[in-house]
Order: sequence, then structure tokens, then C-alpha cells
Amino acid sequence: MTSVLLSLYVLAVLASLVLKTPIVKGPWLFLLRAFFPNWKFFHAVGHVPHLYARAASIHTNGEWLWSDWQWIYPRRLRRWFHLFHNADVNLGLAQQNLVDHFWADLYDLPSGADAQDLVTYELVVRLVKAQLRLSHPTLCQFQFELRMELSNADGVTHTDTMMRSPELSC
Repeated sequence: MTSVLLSLYVLAVLASLVLKTPIVKGPWLFLLRAFFPNWKFFHAVGHVPHLYARAASIHTNGEWLWSDWQWIYPRRLRRWFHLFHNADVNLGLAQQNLVDHFWADLYDLPSGADAQDLVTYELVVRLVKAQLRLSHPTLCQFQFELRMELSNADGVTHTDTMMRSPELSC
């Protein structure tokens, strides 16, 4: 039974490759994409997607007091016992994979289309909100942006903001 299911899965993946569509369409095909990492960063060395966010709290005169932009990088610290149980590190890798898929979806988005209609946009909103709540428990509003950064051994040499979200409330 397992070999039949595995064979059907492989056939579905191969069929999706034969269709030659540049954008993954349909909810079932989108869910298949979650099994594979986004390997587009191997096509060319260059800009890498980074997710930044900032939080706002109410100031005394009624204006929003925004924090500095902080890098949301869900990399987790590895320990020796992660050889046996590695759920937290795997979650961090899945979250970084989400940022990579979000970049790919934005890149493939037709001109004039709204990024807020993307499933990956909603998932990134939830990721940012969860990460900001850790450092800002009184979170009222937040905003995030996806930056494409070019780095070398000396640090970041060039940054382009690919997308900035509107100010979102909790």
C-alpha cells in the first residue's frame, strides 16, 4: 500500500513538471510544493531574501511609536540532542523556506496583482506577528518588508526593498 501511494505521489509531481506552468496553480499542487525546498538561490549567486519587521505601541500623545526594523531570521540554535529530536530547528528551517517561497511568489506575481492575495503573504503575516509578540508583548500594530540583500565577507553591500506591507493591526 505504501509503495502505491509513493508511486502516485511521484506521478503527481512528474505531471506537475510536464505542465510547464511558471506559477504553481491550484490548492492541491500548492500543498505538494511544501515537500520541496525552494532551490532558486542556486541559479545565481546574488541577492538573498530577508524578512524585516517593526512593531508599534501607543505613545503618550496618541501617536504610534515604532521600533527599529529587526531582522526576522528564524534560525535556531543547534544542540547535540537534536540528533534525536529536532522539532524546533525543523520549524525554523520551514519558516525560512516560507520566506524563500514568498520571495518566489512575489517575483512571479503579474504586474498589477495584489500580493495580499497570496497564501504565502498570509503565512508571512502570521510568522511576523508571532515573532514580534516574543519581543513586544504589548504589540498593537506591525509592519514588515521583504528586502533583497547582497552580502560579502564584509557584510551587506546592497539592499533593495522588494515589498513593504501596509501597517497591520493585531
